[in-house]
Amino acid sequence: MRKAISQIILVGRLREQGLALIELMISLVLGLVIIGAVTGIMLSNMQSFRTTKGLSQIQDSLRVGYELLARDIRQAGNVPCGKDIDLVNILMPANTEGETPWQYDFADGIHGVAADKVLNGVDNRVDGTEALILVSGVVGNIYMATYDDDNSSANFTVGTADGDPHGLQDGEILLVCNAKQGTIFQMTNGSGQGSGTIVANTGDKQEPGNCTKGLGPIIPGNNDNQPCDINGNRGPYGPNTVVAKFESVAWYIGDTGRAGEGGRSLFMARLDSTGNSLTQIEIATGVIDVNLRYRLVDTSSFVNAGEVTNWADVNAVEVSLKLATLDRNISTDASENDGRLSRELTSVIAIRNRSL
Repeated sequence: MRKAISQIILVGRLREQGLALIELMISLVLGLVIIGAVTGIMLSNMQSFRTTKGLSQIQDSLRVGYELLARDIRQAGNVPCGKDIDLVNILMPANTEGETPWQYDFADGIHGVAADKVLNGVDNRVDGTEALILVSGVVGNIYMATYDDDNSSANFTVGTADGDPHGLQDGEILLVCNAKQGTIFQMTNGSGQGSGTIVANTGDKQEPGNCTKGLGPIIPGNNDNQPCDINGNRGPYGPNTVVAKFESVAWYIGDTGRAGEGGRSLFMARLDSTGNSLTQIEIATGVIDVNLRYRLVDTSSFVNAGEVTNWADVNAVEVSLKLATLDRNISTDASENDGRLSRELTSVIAIRNRSL
C-alpha cells in the first residue's frame, strides 16, 4: 500500500517538471522550419502574382498599341476616290514659304522621323527614339449635294446617307474628291444643328485658314501676304462628290512623367477638330521603344528612315515594339531597367493602297 502511494507521488512530481530544454529547442526549430516554409510559399506566390500581372500588362499594352498603330499604317495615304488623282491643298501653310507643317501636309501619306530628327508640335517625345507620321482621308457618309459655279462663292451644300446633319465642326480640315481631283481645305463655317452647308472661306476667322475660296488648281496671288488668288478656280466638283475628314497623326515614344513606372509610353499626336492644335494621347503604357524600317516598291529588304528618298515608294513598315512592366524588381536581372520584365514584338504591316 505504501509502495503504491509512493509511485503515485513520484509520477505527480515528474509531471510538475514540464518540458526539458532539449524538447523546447526541438519545438522552436520545428516551428521556425514551418514558418520559413510558409513564408517561402507566400513570397513565391507573391512573386508569381507580380510576374503574371506584369506579363498581363505587357500583353494588354501590346495588343492596344499594335492594333491602333497598324490600323493607321494600313490607311496611310488613303484617298477615298483613288490614289492616282491630283490633290490640291489650299491650306495657308501649304502655300507659304518654308516647310509645310506635317499635320497639314498630305505629301505621300507616310513619313518616318529618324531618332535624331525633330517632330514639331510635340513636347514630350523621348530623345533618341523614332516617330512615324501618317496622313489619310477618312470617309464617312457625307457627300456634296450642290456646288455653285459662281467664282466668288465659298459655299457648297452637303447631304448624308442617313439624312442626318453632317456633324462637322467649324475649323475641321476636310478632303473633297471625285474621279478627277481631290482638295484639302479648312471648313470655316457650317456647323450647327440641321446645317447642310459647308463654307471654305479665306480670312483669319479660323487657323490655319485657306489660301483661296476655290477648290480647283491654285492661282498664284500678287504678294506674300496673299500667296493665292482669293477667288481661285472653282474645281471640277458637283453632286455626289465625296466629303471626307483629313486625318493626320504622329506616333512616338513619349515621357509620361511617371518615373516610378518607367516613364515611357506609346503616344499619338492627332490634329484636333479645331484644325489648329495637336492633341497628345497616351495609347499604351510601358512601351519603352519603337524601331521602324521601311520596304520600298520592287525590293524585298527593309531600310531605315534615313535611307528612304521617296516616301511614295514605301509599301510596308516593319514595326518593333519593346515593352516593359510597370513594376520593378520582377526580373532576375535587377541591373537592367530596374528589374522590369521586358518583351519585344516585331511585325510587318502593309499599306493597303500600295502594291507590294
